[in-house]
Amino acid sequence: MIRRIAVSVLALWLVACNRVTPENYEKIESGMSRDEVHALLGKPDEVSGGGVGRMTLMTERWNGREHVISVTFATDKVTLKSIEPRRDE
Repeated sequence: MIRRIAVSVLALWLVACNRVTPENYEKIESGMSRDEVHALLGKPDEVSGGGVGRMTLMTERWNGREHVISVTFATDKVTLKSIEPRRDE
């Protein structure tokens, strides 16, 4: 029983890691909401930015096994996106 649980957890972890792919990157479109991007890629690994009044500018970053995806949101809508190979330092 414990072995089955461990295998299930490992499988879920591998699926989560595989979300940061060129295929999912291509699904991100200008104007998508943060919730839509989070549904596609999961919770971001890094968040930066800020705002003034109702205007916010946030950049979120997802670190996958092979790629890194960055998405910039203006008032919670996709405005910019980029993908690059992961470079471990």
